[in-house]
Amino acid sequence: MDPHIYFIIGGVAFILFLLIALDLTRLIRKKAGDWQELVSEEDSETDPLMEVGNVSGAEPGEEAERPKVRGEISKLDLPRAAEIFDHILTHTDWDGIISGALLKHFSPLAKVEVTSARGVPFALRSLAKNPDKPHRLFITDVGIASESLADIEDALIELQKSGVKIYWYDHHPWSNLSIDTAERDCADLIVDPKFRNAADIVFKRITGDEPYAAQLMRLLNNRLEPEEEAWGRNWRLLILATQSAPSFGDIIDLIAKIAADRALSVADKFKIKRMAEEEIVYNQFAEGKHREEVTQSGMKFLVVDLRVFREEYDASGQLKRKFARHNPPASIGYDIVKYHHPDFYIMVLKNGRLSIRGGTERRFKVDAIKGLKSIKGKPCRISGHSYAAGVYLTVSLASKLKYIFNWALPQEVEDFIEELKTRL
Repeated sequence: MDPHIYFIIGGVAFILFLLIALDLTRLIRKKAGDWQELVSEEDSETDPLMEVGNVSGAEPGEEAERPKVRGEISKLDLPRAAEIFDHILTHTDWDGIISGALLKHFSPLAKVEVTSARGVPFALRSLAKNPDKPHRLFITDVGIASESLADIEDALIELQKSGVKIYWYDHHPWSNLSIDTAERDCADLIVDPKFRNAADIVFKRITGDEPYAAQLMRLLNNRLEPEEEAWGRNWRLLILATQSAPSFGDIIDLIAKIAADRALSVADKFKIKRMAEEEIVYNQFAEGKHREEVTQSGMKFLVVDLRVFREEYDASGQLKRKFARHNPPASIGYDIVKYHHPDFYIMVLKNGRLSIRGGTERRFKVDAIKGLKSIKGKPCRISGHSYAAGVYLTVSLASKLKYIFNWALPQEVEDFIEELKTRL
């Protein structure tokens, strides 16, 4: 046999050995089984598709799911004196960016810090240990995970004892224990899942109906006035472009730019132009045909594959479509709903990473499947909002290896789809 054949066979075998060894090493390193890996993936989540983003608030008459009823929100009479040192802690998604911009506009000298959904305890501990503490700390669009409550409580106590006034506003569901714990050390705390974004709480409680703050809310809710359309399009595209290659530093800079309504730089205009071109591609993709499924109760949903770069050819060998591997703009979700009107849809972002989102008539709510902890014995994790959430699946090594040669969805994803069809 040709020695080159032996070399190729040996090379393939070595690659397979490395893949198996890496997977075994990953298993050995786990301290809490597959759950720890899924939590770790969620901790580092910065994907813009995780968030509802750019949507309106609760519909009139919609029942609010509040762990604690607070009544109507009225504006606080807080000073905006320039000498006050403030600190803003916010999330990295659409809602977090606009919430941060509202607060930065209210307090222009405030320092902005962004965090992932589960990075809150680390950010608060770091701030509590810092001798140069702020006078006021604004936290928005991030909540308290029950498992982090003890660490967060320690940091809040230290900050409160140091004279820091803490203002915390969120629309994610919290446990009653977390609310009661945080209330003891916060000067003001509002946790209200009635709102589909935290920015609306910040707007009502801190900025009030100030002209530029109101304009930012119209941007978030996609309700701009005709004369604001060009302005809003540029900021929307710049936000999407910044999120497509997430960097905490870039997001912080972006929040400061939006808060001050700064003129766009040459680099900003280049990002906007590139994102506008990408939106056209993904708009066409959203309008195209996608896999349709129906649950046992009759809800229609789509499965949209957004995983990797690929080329698709027609029967004559001509290139039909070409998709590149990068984060699609968040607007793709709205386009999918606009063109297909599903009750909900699933976007497959990676083999084990999905995004599930409600459609037009609000028949579907993520709450219906939040109790789903495993599928066919394999752990899964669902985290997010009532109408949009990230889904983290445990994908086997066999599925990963199969994907090298076959672009079909992993069996674990198919099992999740079947579980939804049965449950809903």
